[in-house]
Order: sequence, then C-alpha cells, then structure tokens
Amino acid sequence: MRKPGNHYWEVVALSVFLLIIILTGFAVWFKYQVTSEQLQFILQLLHQFIGPVIVISLLLLVVSGASVLTVFRKYILTTRRIADEISLINSSNPAHRIQSDGGAEIRRLCERINEGADRYESLAKNVAGKIHRARAESEREKNTLAAIMAELPEGVLICNTEGRILLYNNRARQLLIGSAEVPEENRKDRPPSSESSRYIGLGRSVYGIIDKNLIAHALDQIGAKLRANDPEVVSYFVVPGADDRLLRVEAVPVLDAKRQFSGLILISNDITRQLETDSHLNLALQSFSRGIRASLAGIRSAIETILEFPQMEARQLDALKGIIHKESLIMGEILESKLPDNSRSNFSQWPLITITARDLAALLKSKAHKKLQVEVHVEGFNPSIKIKIDSYSFLLVLVMVIDKLKTLVGFSELTCRLKELDWYVGFDLLWQGVPVKLETLREWEEQPLAFEKEGMSLTLREIIDHHAADIGSYSSKRLKDTSYLRFFMPVVDVTEPEAVRSLAILPESRPEFYDFDLFGNVQNVPELADRPLTDLTFTVFDMETTGLNPAEGDEIISIGAFRMVNCRLLRDEGFEQLVDPQRSIPWTSVKIHGIHPEMLIGKPFIDQVLPQFHQFVEDTILVAHNAAFDMRFLQLKEALTGVKFVNPVLDTLLLSAVIHPSHENHDLEAISQRLGIRIIGRHTALGDASATGEIFLKMLPLLARKGVYTLKEALAASRKTYYARQKF
Repeated sequence: MRKPGNHYWEVVALSVFLLIIILTGFAVWFKYQVTSEQLQFILQLLHQFIGPVIVISLLLLVVSGASVLTVFRKYILTTRRIADEISLINSSNPAHRIQSDGGAEIRRLCERINEGADRYESLAKNVAGKIHRARAESEREKNTLAAIMAELPEGVLICNTEGRILLYNNRARQLLIGSAEVPEENRKDRPPSSESSRYIGLGRSVYGIIDKNLIAHALDQIGAKLRANDPEVVSYFVVPGADDRLLRVEAVPVLDAKRQFSGLILISNDITRQLETDSHLNLALQSFSRGIRASLAGIRSAIETILEFPQMEARQLDALKGIIHKESLIMGEILESKLPDNSRSNFSQWPLITITARDLAALLKSKAHKKLQVEVHVEGFNPSIKIKIDSYSFLLVLVMVIDKLKTLVGFSELTCRLKELDWYVGFDLLWQGVPVKLETLREWEEQPLAFEKEGMSLTLREIIDHHAADIGSYSSKRLKDTSYLRFFMPVVDVTEPEAVRSLAILPESRPEFYDFDLFGNVQNVPELADRPLTDLTFTVFDMETTGLNPAEGDEIISIGAFRMVNCRLLRDEGFEQLVDPQRSIPWTSVKIHGIHPEMLIGKPFIDQVLPQFHQFVEDTILVAHNAAFDMRFLQLKEALTGVKFVNPVLDTLLLSAVIHPSHENHDLEAISQRLGIRIIGRHTALGDASATGEIFLKMLPLLARKGVYTLKEALAASRKTYYARQKF
C-alpha cells in the first residue's frame, strides 16, 4: 500500500514560494531603480510581446521546479530516510543496510554509515554471544525446573497479589480448563460452553477460572494464621474443574524477605475418583450415625421422663423401660454391623482442615455480623475440642441457615454453643421461639448453597453429607421458649501432629536456580492510558475473510491470535479457529489465503466463535496490521453475536508511518523486511498474527526514540498519520 506523492506537492509549494520571492524582488527593484519613462517603455514591450514572455516565464518555472525537485529528491528527502534508517539499525535491526539513490556525496555518506553498521553488528553479535554463554548455565537450570514443574502430578499455579497469573504448568491447565487439544472429530458437534471458553495464561486474572470469593476466604484464613504465627499457614478449598472434575486446592502464601504477602501458590489435585470410591462408605456411615442418634434420642427421652416423674405408675415405667431395652438392642445391632476399621478417619476425601470449635464460632460471629447484622453469642465451648471442616463451604451453610432463620423467626441475635456427644459434637444455634418444622428444614436442605454473590453448585444437604455431618431441629427441654438447630459433627482425635507445608519466602537476592521476575511487576497504575507500552498486555490478531468488502457481505473465515505479556509473544497461548461463513468463497480469495470451502464444512458459525474470541482478548490491548479492516468486520457482527469489542486498538500500519514517515510502503512485507523479520505462513491468520506481534515488539524501542512511551501517546500519534483516514 502506497501513500500519494505528497512530497511532490512540497516541491510545487517550494517552487511557487521561490517564484513569489523573485517577483517580489523585481517589484521592489522596479519601484526604486526604474524611472517612470523606463517603466512605461517596459510595459509597452510586455504588452507587445506578452505571449513569448508568458511562455519564457513558464519554461523558467518548469526548469527551476525540476532543479528544485532534483535537489529535494537527491538530498533533502534522502537525508530524511537516512536518519530513519540509522535509528532502525541502532535499535531494532543491526543487519539493515542503507541503499540510497541520492547524490554522490549522499552515497559516499551511506557507504561510511554502512561500514560503521558492519562494525556495530559485529560488536553486537560478539556481545550477544558472550551474554548467551554467560546465561547458558542458568538457562539449563531454569529449563530443568520448568521440565520438573511440567511433569508434576499436581496442578501448580502462581499468582501475584492482584490475582494475575505469573506461572502455571500443563497439569494446572488440564485440571482447570481441560486439554488444550480437542480431537477434530469432536469439534464439529461440540457446542460452545462457558467451560470451553475459559482461558488460563500469563497475565490473566485467576478469578476467571476460580471463584473470587474462595480465594478471598483463603486469603482471610492465611492472614489470620500469619498474625497468630500459626506454623501451618495454608488454606484448602474445593473448586469445580474441567470435565466435571472436583479439585482440591491447597493455597500456600509466598512471602518476601520481610514476611509480607507477595503472592499465592495454588496446588490442585483431582479428587473426583476418590469421592466416587468412598461414596458407598459415606452412605454407610451416614446411615450408621443416623441410626445411633435416633436410638440415643429415644433412650434419652425415656430416661429424662423417668427422672422428671419418679412417682409414675408401674405400667408407664415398664413401657419406658421397654423403649430403652428395644433401642439398646437396635444400637447393638448397628454397632455389630460390618464397617471398615478406618471408617472414622475416612469420612470423605473432601479437603477438610482441623479447626477448633471456638475458632469456628469466632469466624461465624464475624461473618454473621458483617453479612446479616446478627449478633452471635458464644457459650459452653471446650477449647480442646477440634472438628474437621471445609471452612468456606461450612461457614456458607451456617450463614445461609441463619439468614433463613432470621426471615422465618425474626431475631437480631442468637446463641452458639457446643455439646459433647461421645465421638460426635453438637454445634447448636439457639434462639427464642418455636423450632423449625421438619418439612421446612428438608426444603432448605434441597436448595443450592448460595448467599448474596457467594455460592457453590452443591446443595446444603450435599455439603453437610460431605462433612459426615447431619442437622436437626429441636425444642430445648431445659431452656424455656428456646429452640435450636443442631449440626452433628465428628470429633477429631488428634494423636500426632500433621505434616506442615513450609512457607515460600523470597530471599533478599535471587536464588541461583531460579531466574524469573515473578513478583516484581505488580500492575498498580491509576489509568490504562498513561501506562508504558512495555507494561501492558496485548492480543495480536489477524483474520482471513471471503473478500475485502465487509459492508457488501464478505465474511470472516479464520481468526488467529497470540497474547503478549511483558514484551514476550506467548506462542503457547494462542487462539485459532476456522469459521463457516455460510456463503461461497471467491476463487480469487482462495488463491490468497488457501482456505478452500470444504475445509470449513462443520466448523462453527461466527456467532459461536466471536463470544469465545471476546473472552480470549479480555482485559488486553488489541494489535493488528491495518486494524480498521479487521475491526469493521467485528463491528458489523455486534447485533448478531451480542458481543462488542471495546478494547483499545493499536495498528502496526499506523505505527510504521509514525516511525518511518519518509517511507511510502507500509505493508506487512515491507515493514518485515525493514525490521529484519521473517514471515512464516503469510496470509494465514495465525502466521500474520505472529508476524504482526514480532513487528510490534521491534517497534517499541523505535517508538520510544520518537517520544512515544504510553498507550495514550501511541494512539495520539497514530491518529495524526495519513492512513488513519482509511474507512471500510
């Protein structure tokens, strides 16, 4: 693509300016040096020979214009190009050499510059070689570490304090979003889903794949443990993974040398199969515990009646004794039933952590006051009693139940107590009023566990069952007009200390075996527009289409994109998708991009692809070559897809015009040649996106030389170029 010859208009303007100066000089000379008689004589001659005078004047103008044009092209314009190309050699492409068709002096100058460029390139290669050799050992160690991480059976993901992903391994990708590769035969009929369009990648937010409330709860727990100098500063929770998996996530904080929180390591394990294996055991234990509690309740009720009415009739006393005997026989049968010896220690593979009942009550007291404005009073707790729970889900159960009780009964405070019941404990919530009806309690149990913006996909009953617990509603026999809900929970028999995971503490200096700057680039700036280009996250993309006229029915047939983080083109984090355009493809277009109609049979339509692509480019700056063309196709699909791309857009065509204003050709091939970039896969969406990304990286130092550092400055400079007027 070439810009009109605006340099020639500069020459014309200069020639006219010189002519005006000459005419003005003659006018001044006539005024002061020519008498009236001489002036009259000259005018008569001009009147007589007006035709030849005009012709001679025009010939003089043409000759002078041609002379000025020759000087302009051989010296002035060439000097501008030389200045641009020297900057190119110094910053982006040391192998570039200046080719000039200017005057002899300019050509000799270019020869001297090229000689200096040869020496500069040789020196740069020598320095690069030394740097490469110096880094070889650390690179081998880094690659060894990366290989070890890639083969870990656990998924490992590291994020900073803002939740931005700094590091992850392949296992984390598989567990959280599924396999990166989907077999071709499964792609055709596979409908798009929210899971399939989730993305994990450097610089992305971890909250896109793990609920923010879960991580916030984990951070609260970790903060409390750090303040209490707890040796096990770890938090556990469960998240849904890819392919209907359930993942047990262990959150380990990363501390700097001053023990300040710098990031989070999330270690994931698939517990789906373990849960399925233990499902029968859980059902048996639940049946066992319910049977024991029912018999104990009957025995307790009979004994309390005997104690309360010691003078009752013998017939009534015998009936109560019969109840006690019958229930004791039932308990004996239950206890004689065959259960695994380790059943008490394996209620579930749910990631339950040991916590004191008092700490649980303190957490409940804080959350109930903050979320529900309900005051919780604590009484009767034995500080040595410990229980095992998933604190996030069980606290959510308690808050949800209190919220429903508040709506049903209408109180502003309640009491929390703990009752020891053999190897179970009763975690009670007491209030003034009538007990909850059994059918109401069962309705609550079947509802999804959700409160405000927090929630899980499981029901209240499923969460209780995963804790090997149960719930019941009762009226207090000792406290007048008092009712309570009791959560029956197993006691933890702590016989030996559990293994404690060591904290990850960053030293003052870099460890020799690890050379990643993971925690230094915390993105904490007020506005995106004022941030340096080198600090931003980009998505470089390209599209192939059926033709060049989006407004006349041409359609997208291929989209390719890569992410760019910390001035690195991440080729492992790409997006590539063929699209069924639902129309014919002209042969002239097929010859360019090589996409034949039969290659698009069974591919998804654009209304399926664009929502996924929109999620892929979320929170990034879009970069494309001749971006106005691509963005017009996207804009025309807004009504159909309901997707609107509002990301800031940078165009390498416009930026090339900013960097090299004296060059007329700014197509992808010309820019690549100037910057020393080899294009692989030209006219394929992914190939052109890759080349555009490499071009953009090479442009960053050149833009800095032009005083363009921030996104706002790059957009402003682009708008001033001639090509910014293009419309599609």
